[in-house]
Amino acid sequence: MLVMPARLLLIGLSARMLAQSAMRAGWRPCVVDVFADEDTGAAAVSCLAVPSRAGQFDQAALLATVRRFVPPGVGAALVYGSGLDSQPDLLEELAAGRVLYGNPPSTLRLIQRPQPFFALLDSLAIPYPDSRFDRPEPCEGWLLKSACSEGGKGVRLAHFDSSAGVSSYYQRRLPGDAMSALFLADGRRAKVIGFNTQWTVCQLPDRPFLFAGAMSQAELDQNRRSEVSRYIERLVEAASLRGLNSLDFILDGDLCRVLEINPRPSATMALYDKEFARGLLYHHILACQGDLYGEGERCSASTRQAFKVLYATDHLLIPQALPWPSWSADRPRPGTIIRAGEPLCTVRGSGASSVCLKRQIAVRESAILNALKRCRAVNPAAKSCS
Repeated sequence: MLVMPARLLLIGLSARMLAQSAMRAGWRPCVVDVFADEDTGAAAVSCLAVPSRAGQFDQAALLATVRRFVPPGVGAALVYGSGLDSQPDLLEELAAGRVLYGNPPSTLRLIQRPQPFFALLDSLAIPYPDSRFDRPEPCEGWLLKSACSEGGKGVRLAHFDSSAGVSSYYQRRLPGDAMSALFLADGRRAKVIGFNTQWTVCQLPDRPFLFAGAMSQAELDQNRRSEVSRYIERLVEAASLRGLNSLDFILDGDLCRVLEINPRPSATMALYDKEFARGLLYHHILACQGDLYGEGERCSASTRQAFKVLYATDHLLIPQALPWPSWSADRPRPGTIIRAGEPLCTVRGSGASSVCLKRQIAVRESAILNALKRCRAVNPAAKSCS
């Protein structure tokens, strides 16, 4: 039986998905994220935006906002999404005086730091792409990755950038399909929710692999699915993973090579949330309390689901009366200024085949862009609301 504190606090760079899943379970959470989009606010009892810098939270602003918004010691539970898994020290401060549902900072320090993570993979006989900490020569065919590469923001071509940071590493670039597996864990056991194909976009020269979306029901044979499931089982037991997590991997011929673990609810939970009567956030909290299988039947999915992040190609001012379609998400509030290269919204779709679904997503992207053609910001140098 789920034990739920009086208040639920959700924190993430974008917490809309978590808030909507919470609403499916009958909760109205308090939300702190970077955007405070319209649909996030509609699913929350209160929603506040905090500034970001280079794709990461402004730590001082986040801590001050959370202390004022949901003070420690009032019986609040904390669930975190994107933006905190690479900052275990910040998470430790936020969790003080609150019940944390998710992987603790100690787990993040193991999973999110390259040296201990690669050592863990080696100890578990889990394959991953060739990786090294000294610059390869020649460096063509290699990637330079930051330990804080969440959403692909810290992944670059090695020959494009030689400024490797202390926590950076080089990894051989493989030509296979990027995929992920979403799973629940209770610290000892794992339950795979689904396998997904991941999409990236080259938005800027220094960000050629930005996360751009995902599609469910990845075209992966049963042998490879079983292989990845075994990797997940080993990692869950070795790292005591809890709640919703996802494993990113790449299909290299007949072998799946692990790229990283997202040790928190990932964006791909949006592909499956409606299959669970109370939403996946409910099951995330149950799994953190030791109940991996939860309550109620899961609905079977007859069609593929997909979402794609639409990035602005020009500076835009969101108008007052923009009719957002029902298949859009992460809808900016009227008056928001979106700069070129920033995320504008998310487009969702479903279809029987991957070809039809990709075509549907492309049509819907065009529809959004056409509706916004006259919405250029008066001052392109102005900062966005984030």
